[in-house]
Amino acid sequence: MQADIYNGVREMTQVSTGISEEFPNWAIYTGAAGRYQATRPDYPNAAANWMLEALPPSREPRLAIDVGCGTGIFTRRIAGALREADRILGIEPNDDMRHQAIRASALYPNIEFVAGCSEALPVSNNAAVLASAASAAHWFDLPKFYDEVARVLSSDGVIAIVQNKRRWWDSPFLDAYEEFHEEFVPGYRRGTFPDRFGGFVEETFATDLARHSDFQGVRQASWKWNRTLSKSEFESLSLSTSHTRRALANSGEGAVLKALRDILDLFGSTDGWLDVPYVTEITLAKRLPY
Repeated sequence: MQADIYNGVREMTQVSTGISEEFPNWAIYTGAAGRYQATRPDYPNAAANWMLEALPPSREPRLAIDVGCGTGIFTRRIAGALREADRILGIEPNDDMRHQAIRASALYPNIEFVAGCSEALPVSNNAAVLASAASAAHWFDLPKFYDEVARVLSSDGVIAIVQNKRRWWDSPFLDAYEEFHEEFVPGYRRGTFPDRFGGFVEETFATDLARHSDFQGVRQASWKWNRTLSKSEFESLSLSTSHTRRALANSGEGAVLKALRDILDLFGSTDGWLDVPYVTEITLAKRLPY
């Protein structure tokens, strides 16, 4: 895995395809936490290490927060890379996901999981050296989230927005899987992410942080990697996603599962395995000194 590190921003327009009022988007994962924990991808060690190398030096125990932590997949990755004395706080509004995170993290004494949301972080002013959000920030009210992160970070503290993306452009299988979602999920188009209004948006993290008066030094890096899943594992993974859960609600289980399984049968190898290429991307910035 190689990092592609560069300065600057990508100009994107954040226009939602949703028309509904803001709703508690985390509720869509209720009942999916077990599948989520069992099948969602982890994150490369190199990605976590690159992010942590940007933290300000300190001999004292540090606090890192992982916002919208879900079942704690990235929270545990942070905990494994930080010092034992450092404390990691996973913040998650969905009870089902948070309880799954607690069960899955029993061997990590420096992790604590609490209820909370991205727009009102349960953290004191200037208390954290790191605020991460992994595969979650697209759900947030981003202006409020950035302001809250600026409040809780110490001088030179780091904000890191992490996204795991399936590389559909490198895979005929994933290209077909994207077509499946475009057919069954109203408003979805590949390359966009679900937002808090029930629609889909392009990501704007680098542009947002570059324009925010409390952050500086926006950098991005990416790591390509692959995983192999059985057809049943990929189906379970798909059923843990908000996209497929929306498709089920919109078109019914029979039609959606048949279309999904047809794709898995078409692209699965003779022994039933699927190659799933990913890229992990991090957008990072530092809190300006006070």
